[in-house]
Amino acid sequence: MAFDLIGIFTSPLIEQLLTVVLIIILTYLVVRFYRIIITRIAGTVPSGLVASLQQIGSWAIWILGVIIILNTLNVSILLLLVLLFLGGLTMIMAYRHILTDMAASQFVSTYQPFKVGEWIEVQDYYGRVIERNLIQTKILTPDNEIVIIPNSTLLRRSVINRTRSGALRIQIPVVVSTEIDLAKIQDQLLHIAEDIKVDLLPDTIPQVRVTQVTLQETRLVLLLQIANPAKRDQIISEVQKKFYELLSKRN
Repeated sequence: MAFDLIGIFTSPLIEQLLTVVLIIILTYLVVRFYRIIITRIAGTVPSGLVASLQQIGSWAIWILGVIIILNTLNVSILLLLVLLFLGGLTMIMAYRHILTDMAASQFVSTYQPFKVGEWIEVQDYYGRVIERNLIQTKILTPDNEIVIIPNSTLLRRSVINRTRSGALRIQIPVVVSTEIDLAKIQDQLLHIAEDIKVDLLPDTIPQVRVTQVTLQETRLVLLLQIANPAKRDQIISEVQKKFYELLSKRN
């Protein structure tokens, strides 16, 4: 009987079974260690990204563990390659958006179209960059609203860096009746620009341009270069308010 028990525990099948159990235990421990390491080195990385990295890495480790187990069981190498391909394809499809954002982050880091602290305009959003990570870029608008822009959007859309131009050029539109003398309207707009000279870039000259003329109205824009991009909306509102106040008094 003793001889039979020894034979059973030393049989190739039992050895393979023990090896499989050992690989499963080691794979589990490696996954746990990987998650702990990612959590500790994450720093200021968003918690959602940390969780995604932990999950992606855990899947990859388990897939590798399964492949080692199948190899231990003498499974065909072709089947191993197929499983590896399917596992990798599944991970890419599940995290394709995150991977795209991460790739875009590398592009931004390489070419540096903007830095934290600079004012940018993307699509309809305008604000100061307050944070950039592997997944997204955060900007703070003049209204103190935080806008989160996926990094992949920065590759598909035009990014205007308003800081590196030295000043922010703004266009302030106004609409007046065609009956009003355009020369006087221009003088009023330039006079208003003179009143806010402290907010303008030194040695710049405000300009007034006519953009459209119809039988009922004339559209103009006042072109200014302001020193502080954060005051863009405030200056536009202030100029338009002063202009229409003067216009109502004139009427």
